[in-house]
Parts: sequence; structure tokens; C-alpha cells
Amino acid sequence: MYATLAFIIIFFVILNLDLYKKFRSGAAPDTFHHVSFKTMNYDRMVDFYEKLFGCKPMYKSKEITFMTFDEEHHRIAIANTKPVFENLGFIPRLVMKFKNWINRAVPTLVGLDHISYRLNPIDQWFDFYFRAKKQGLEPYWTINHGWISGIYYRDPDGNLVEIFYEHWRNDEEFIEEVAKKGFPEEPVGTNMDIEVLHQMFKEGVPYEELVKKGNTVPEGKKPIYGIEAAMNMRKKFK
Repeated sequence: MYATLAFIIIFFVILNLDLYKKFRSGAAPDTFHHVSFKTMNYDRMVDFYEKLFGCKPMYKSKEITFMTFDEEHHRIAIANTKPVFENLGFIPRLVMKFKNWINRAVPTLVGLDHISYRLNPIDQWFDFYFRAKKQGLEPYWTINHGWISGIYYRDPDGNLVEIFYEHWRNDEEFIEEVAKKGFPEEPVGTNMDIEVLHQMFKEGVPYEELVKKGNTVPEGKKPIYGIEAAMNMRKKFK
């Protein structure tokens, strides 16, 4: 969670809004294509991403699975490392078990923090949440970052996957609400209850209220925001 906080703060601090949708590096690739995982929870990992994204395995063996959720040949690759682990000696296996336990029990301060996917508009974002819920997948963290709102899921190996929607609905709104005003002083965000937010959406609450931070706090409760939100991902209010 500390790594998530650090990533969010750095991202918002260094982002140059003037470059939004205008900048393309001369070394830029065509597109971001896929992510690849090594795992000793092979079947559980494959099952998780099949449920989360409705993925279709394009190729599957005992060693590796290539999965896709669109027209590409694969968007997610999952490699089974358990056979390698089982062929290690006693001491290396003990070290690997301890390392894996540490990775799950103690938040890392280096390395990959999370993978993020955009899904606009807000009604499709809600649809994604309820479809995943029917598959038995519950969010690990839900937060309004101030300019996007994200649902974070945690896979069987502890990797965080974010599904977010952007608060602005077109370039004009982005320029008016974000580019001109800039980011708020507190850029991490406020924990939220997505079920409450969806109920507000169904009741026709104005869009400006839906994207406001702290808008799903029940009466008598206080919002959790900023550093405290990043340190209490499983807690919505206090």
C-alpha cells in the first residue's frame, strides 16, 4: 500500500497536463500490448483473469496460457513456475517460500505496483463491477482519486489490477475541470462505496455529484482520504 501511495503521488506531481493527448515520443511503440505473470498458483491465476475480464484462452498447456479479451492474439500471459520450484533443492525451495511469503505479507517499496485499465463511461464501469461480482470477485480497494475513480482487484498472487473511469466526459470538460484548475492539493483520493455510488447513479443524482470526492460517506461516518486511504484500502469510512 505504501508503494501504491508513492506511485500515485509521483504520478500526479510529475504529470504535465499541457501534454495530455498532444505528446508522442519519437520512440513510442504502437500500443501497450500485454502483461505476463510468473506464478506457482497457475490454475487459480488463469481462473481469476478468465472471470475478471471474460478472457478466452488462445493457447493453454501445463506450462503457459495466453489469454485475450479483444481482437489481439493475447493480452495476458501466465507461466506456470511450480515445476521449476519442485525441481529445486531443499534450501532454494525454503528461500523461495520465504520470499513469496514476504512479498504477500509486507508491502513492497520497489517494483511494479499495479496494472490499470480505463473503462468509460461510468455506466460501463458499473457494469464491469457487477459482472465481476457475479463471478465471485470483490474489489480490494475502491477510491475516488479526484479526476478518475478506480476499482482495484487483487489476484491470487497479490497483484493489483485497477479498472478506472475518467471523470471528464470529453476534451472540453478535461480542459475546464482539470487542465485549467489543476489537481487538488490532496491527489491520492478518498475511499468510496461503489454500491452507494451506483444507487446515486440510478436515482439520477447529477453527474457533478457522482464524481465528487467523499460523496458516498454514510451519515455519522467520516471519509478516509490521502495517506490514510492508501494505508486502509479495505476500510471505506471511519
